[in-house]
Amino acid sequence: MSTQMAPETHPSPSTPAGQGAAAPGGGRAPRNAWQLVAAREMAVKLRDKNFIIGTVITMVLLIGITGFQGWMASRTSATTVAVASAEGRTLAEAVGRTMSAGDDSDEVKVTQVADQAAAERLVQDGDADVLLARSGEGWQITSNETAPTDLTSATRQVLTSQTLATTAARAGTTPEAISRQTAVTTRTLSGTDVSKEVTAKVVGGVFAMLFYFAALMFGMQIAQSVIEEKQSRIVEILASAIPVRQLLAGKVIGNTVIAVGQIVLYLAVGLVGISFTPFKEMLGGVATAAIWYVLFFLAGFLALACIWAVAGSLATRNEDLQQTTTPLTMVLIIGFFASFMAAGAWRVALSYVPVLSSMLMPTRLMDGSAQWWEGVIALALTLAFAAVAMVLGERMYRRSLMQTSSRMTFRQALTASD
Repeated sequence: MSTQMAPETHPSPSTPAGQGAAAPGGGRAPRNAWQLVAAREMAVKLRDKNFIIGTVITMVLLIGITGFQGWMASRTSATTVAVASAEGRTLAEAVGRTMSAGDDSDEVKVTQVADQAAAERLVQDGDADVLLARSGEGWQITSNETAPTDLTSATRQVLTSQTLATTAARAGTTPEAISRQTAVTTRTLSGTDVSKEVTAKVVGGVFAMLFYFAALMFGMQIAQSVIEEKQSRIVEILASAIPVRQLLAGKVIGNTVIAVGQIVLYLAVGLVGISFTPFKEMLGGVATAAIWYVLFFLAGFLALACIWAVAGSLATRNEDLQQTTTPLTMVLIIGFFASFMAAGAWRVALSYVPVLSSMLMPTRLMDGSAQWWEGVIALALTLAFAAVAMVLGERMYRRSLMQTSSRMTFRQALTASD
């Protein structure tokens, strides 16, 4: 048996400023009723143990990951080099200074013994990592297994510098002059910085993942909140006390504040953590991208939040949510995979599509393939779409909220009469 729809009341043109719709008993519903609904939504969420535990666990994981990176970066890697001559010792010490200049966590310890046989025994017994000794006109690095690549590279660098200095002195020039004459630089016509592009892809992937999971989690909670109120008939009491428009606005705003607050918290923890890792040089670029991401997240979530509420109002039971939320889930899935797979013109075009731009445009802004004004345009398009979604969503929400006899479709809710 269908439930009779409770009439919605609206302020008349003669309603004085500061008063709202007529409420039962001749009173007036406050014009800021949406604030009460938003506060209730936030209070319920902040008291939800699952939400609190999930947030804390995520923060602990972020802190743990960044802490591990910082610990790894602060570790000192010591390589013990066995030598059998003063010449070898001098070379090994020079190699150690070169390695420390490149990375202060690298350290070379030199152990000098009487002869090469004794040095080899140190390596075999594990008391030394490598043996550095003369081999013909050059030098040889001996180890039990594969020689450390960083030590080998540093040794070649030192020997090259020493040979260059000797050759320059014989030729009556300087090593600096020879280096300038033999210098080779690179230039790309596309202007693409590969390392910057890789970093942007990694950070962009994290942004896309955060948007996908946050929009899906909070969106489903909005839809479930609506269907629970329908099933318990609480919505009939609420709709008779305050305008449905304000009820919807309160739900959307309350959940948006919580969602954005959680994302900002995660980003803040991540940025602080990056400052203690070897990637701290990228902090400026990541922080700028994070600001863009928060703006796009806000716009994209607002564009979806109202439709999530509509998806809940279309259903009559929890089992119906799988059908009513499918379009929204598909949009998020498409955007998530497009953020990783889209390339070329497709990537540029999709970065302007509302909601999808929340996952694609921050990455393009970070890797330099988009200018700031392109980000502004994409953000404006998303906000415009959000405005349209709110208008149409409010209409569908109002028309389907009291329907309890059967599940409605988006088209039926859009075309139904008030």
